[in-house]
Amino acid sequence: MDAGVAGQVFPGGVACISWQEGPETVFIEVASGRVRAGEAAVKAGTPYDLASLTKPVVATAALRMVAAGRLALETRTDTVVTDVRGGVGGAASLEALLTHSAGLAEWGGLFLDVPHDPGTPAARRWILSEASRRPAEGQEGVVYSDLGYLIAGEVLARAAGEKLDRVVAREVTDPLGISNELYYPAALPADRRAQVSRDAAPTEHCEWRGRLVRGEVHDENCAAFGGIAGNAGLFGTARGVAVFGRAVLESYLGRGGFLPKDMMARALAPRESTTLRLGWDTKSPNESSAGRRMSANAFGHLGFTGTSLWCDPERDLVVVLLTNRVHPSRANERIKGFRPGFHDGVIAALG
Repeated sequence: MDAGVAGQVFPGGVACISWQEGPETVFIEVASGRVRAGEAAVKAGTPYDLASLTKPVVATAALRMVAAGRLALETRTDTVVTDVRGGVGGAASLEALLTHSAGLAEWGGLFLDVPHDPGTPAARRWILSEASRRPAEGQEGVVYSDLGYLIAGEVLARAAGEKLDRVVAREVTDPLGISNELYYPAALPADRRAQVSRDAAPTEHCEWRGRLVRGEVHDENCAAFGGIAGNAGLFGTARGVAVFGRAVLESYLGRGGFLPKDMMARALAPRESTTLRLGWDTKSPNESSAGRRMSANAFGHLGFTGTSLWCDPERDLVVVLLTNRVHPSRANERIKGFRPGFHDGVIAALG
């Protein structure tokens, strides 16, 4: 971690490593650097914008709803979210959205064209409608899609009859006891939101918002949607993310009752010509952010802001890395070289 700071990969960050020693689950946290130049040192509990690590959390919430019989992966999107009717996303099933196989574009600057105030019901409806009508032009098969997950989050919320932050809390963070460590800042009371803004590591200066983004979601589409979405918006601590990763890994290994083992098997079942799974990514045979030492059946996810979570079933290992590599600019992509070496170093140190 110190090498990452010294090499200007990120201003600061926190790693949390978790493994089993007999009946005991071990969590080790390491913090390094500063939240930004000239400010406080990073602490183990410093909150970071998790960016796309929101996706596996939302996908897990969906799987728990399915396991409880409150939702079906085969549900056609526009039967729940009427705003997406007539679009590619509306004709897709929830499973297609969660596996990036709905035929939707990867991203799109919807926030630039919203004809309503950000976060209002009208803005949310407009964004959903536009997201549904953005096909993956010239691309076939699986296309990683933020737009698909933005819609998927709304499917969960409307199926449950409550806001997505409450769905995530009920299905994931409350059962795991990490609601104070994994949350949507946009859903917090004003005093708690202000505290997060003071404590969180900042991301970029946003031209659209005209300010440094701190304690609010970096992703502009999510911000225009109100800060609570299926593709982004969650903040968290490294330990909080590791507890989530541990619960999912335990389910995959058939231990504990967080998710049925067969549900995890379905989520991580191989899909043709892609490393992407339902809510997760897996190792590429050639090059992976997980490094070379993690086992072939490791699964994880990355976040644009400089975050990652990887789970290795063979080693019973969870590795979380949270940074704000996009501060002061997203142009800094040194983390692409840092991540594989970091994971290899962790595994080498554990023997």
